[in-house]
Amino acid sequence: MYKTEAIVLAVQKKNDTTSLVHLYTREYGRILYLVYGRKGASKKRLSGVSMNLLTPLAWLDIEGSELPGKEIHSLSSAQLHYISRHISEDVQRQCLAMFMAEALYKTLKHPLSDERVFSYLCEQIIELDTADSVAHIANQFIGSISELLGYGGEPLEEFRNLHSATLLNMLSMP
Repeated sequence: MYKTEAIVLAVQKKNDTTSLVHLYTREYGRILYLVYGRKGASKKRLSGVSMNLLTPLAWLDIEGSELPGKEIHSLSSAQLHYISRHISEDVQRQCLAMFMAEALYKTLKHPLSDERVFSYLCEQIIELDTADSVAHIANQFIGSISELLGYGGEPLEEFRNLHSATLLNMLSMP
């Protein structure tokens, strides 16, 4: 059994009573968790974990254990490490959280931890929650996470400074 901080990347329902949860943890990197439920459970609680906590980019404190001989771990408990004040109420922030979580789900494939990446993600969750304007966050996030993951370069500086509408217009040009 171990305890660590984690950020929710994706939740996939496997069947009526089981879900697969992809988390990026501070100490262990990306880990796939199997979360068991009870058939007919009215509160959507699985293994002591409320499914309401497992939203895109939720920053959690978790307890897990490795399943013998498997690459999947068992998630036994989770609670919020950071309580969002605005993400859950603002549709634009929710969409950005889903975008960021999906980008991370597609790019963070290795099970190795990276403290710089985890710390940056924590900062971005707080920024997404507390910023007066979130128009810049998607571009800033893609540019910075790309650099942290080794895809950086001069074009990213220009990309980071573009407004979202300008970027969408550039992408739709023939």
